[in-house]
Amino acid sequence: MSTYIDSVRAQSETQISNKLATREASNQKSEAEWTERLTPLEDRLAKLLANIPAEIKSQGLSLPALRAMLAGKWRGKCHPGELGLALRRLGYERRRNWSDGIQSFCALWYQSDVEK
Repeated sequence: MSTYIDSVRAQSETQISNKLATREASNQKSEAEWTERLTPLEDRLAKLLANIPAEIKSQGLSLPALRAMLAGKWRGKCHPGELGLALRRLGYERRRNWSDGIQSFCALWYQSDVEK
């Protein structure tokens, strides 16, 4: 009888430790997400732009693609107006193409010192 009780206790302790580990991992993930979201947008954007290769930047960056990569407080993504301001502060400019042939309208962001 004591072996059965010992096995039940061992299973219970294993389950408890697994739940605690899962809860701790979930709390750490949640804290990291909120820390990321509460970091100023300009800092997060500068970090993201540093990871994007120069070849991709020279082709132009679309605002929706950047929004998808940045977490924010506005519907889970950063606000498009704030993102545009942050891009301008970091030296980017928006260039519009009204007649691409593929799309009727396209606006991409380029570094100011790079000529198209």
